[in-house]
Amino acid sequence: MANRLIIDMDGNSVIGIPGDEFQQTYTDTCAIKSQQIILNEFGVPVTEDQCVQYSYEHGWYDGSGNGTSFEDVGKLLTDGGVPNHQQVNADIFDIMNELSQGHKIIIGVDSGELWGNSFIEWLRDFFLGETPDHAVIVSGIDTTDPNNIMVYVTDPGNGDHNKAYPIDQFMDAWKDAQCFMVATDDPIPSSSPEMVNFDYETGHIADVAGVDYTDFQLFNDLSDSIPIYDLSHETPVSPMASLVNAYMDVSNKNVPFEQIFTDYDFNSYIDTDVANHAMIDTYYNSIEQINFNPEMSWDTYADLHSYEVLTNDSYTEFLHDSIDYFNAIGDYNSALYCEQQLHILDYCQNYDVNFYNTFYDL
Repeated sequence: MANRLIIDMDGNSVIGIPGDEFQQTYTDTCAIKSQQIILNEFGVPVTEDQCVQYSYEHGWYDGSGNGTSFEDVGKLLTDGGVPNHQQVNADIFDIMNELSQGHKIIIGVDSGELWGNSFIEWLRDFFLGETPDHAVIVSGIDTTDPNNIMVYVTDPGNGDHNKAYPIDQFMDAWKDAQCFMVATDDPIPSSSPEMVNFDYETGHIADVAGVDYTDFQLFNDLSDSIPIYDLSHETPVSPMASLVNAYMDVSNKNVPFEQIFTDYDFNSYIDTDVANHAMIDTYYNSIEQINFNPEMSWDTYADLHSYEVLTNDSYTEFLHDSIDYFNAIGDYNSALYCEQQLHILDYCQNYDVNFYNTFYDL
C-alpha cells in the first residue's frame, strides 16, 4: 500500500493508513498501549511499561483489571506533549475529519461486538446493557466499494493492524461507548512515512474519498445535525446511513451536491439550528480563503448592480461571477471556496434559511 493519506487508483479511495503492529502486554492496558503507540509516532520514545507506571502514579490506572476510564484517555498524550481533545456522540464523519487532517484517533468499543459472536453480544446488550470495555486506534476508512465501506482498526488487544471491519459492525461496537473518541490536535510529524504527501501548509488533504475537502466540510457539518439512528420505527432507521449514501453518490459523481437536499431521507431529520451553527464556522473559514480584492468585493458588486434588497439569489449571482473570475486568473483555491459558499446557499434555499441573517450579517 502506498504511503499516502488518500489512495486513489482506478477510482479506489482509502482514507488513512493503518498504524503500527503492536500488542498490549497486560490484559487491561489497551488505552495505555494505544496512547503509547501514538506517542511513539509523535517522536516520544516511551515504552508500554513506562506508560503503565506513569498512569499508575497519576491515578489513571490501578492494575485491578478495570483498565483506564474514558475520562482519563488522552492524559498520557497531553503529558507527553501531544495536545488532544475528547468527543462523545461522534460520528463517522468526525472520524473522517480527523483523519483528513492527519490526526491520530483512539475510540472506545465493545470488544465482543468487534471480535465475537454477534448473537451473544445482542443478548449481552439486551440483558446487561451496552458494555464498552476496550480502546483501539482507528487507522483508516476504505470507501472503494460504496456498498461495503470498511473501517481499519489497529487493535492493541489482539495485535491486529490493518484489520478491516464492515462499517455496520464497527458502528455497533462503537456506539456501545457512546461513540467516544480522542483525537490529537496536530498531525503526526512529516518524518512518518504515511505523511509523505500530506500538505502541512493547508493542514488537510485535498479530497476525502473522492469529495473535495471543501464539500466534505459541509457533509461533516450536516452530520452534527442528524441522529445516527431513529429507533421510533418498528425497524430502526439510520439518517446517518442516508447521509453516507449521499456522500458516496457525490463522490462517484452520481449526483451534484445540491441534489442531496432533495433526494435523501436524512433531510427529514436535520436540526437547522444545529446545522446553521456548524456551517457558520465553515463559512467564515471560507471567507478567509478567498482572495477578494476591494474592486471585486460584495459591497462593490452590490453597488454596481444597484441592489437595494440583498437576497440569496443576488449573492448567488455574485459567487458565480467570482468563480468565473478566479478560474480565469488561475486562482482555483478561491474558486473552490466560492463553490463551497454556493453549496451553503443550496442548503439555505432548501431549508428556507436567510443567508444574510444567518451567515453574512453576523
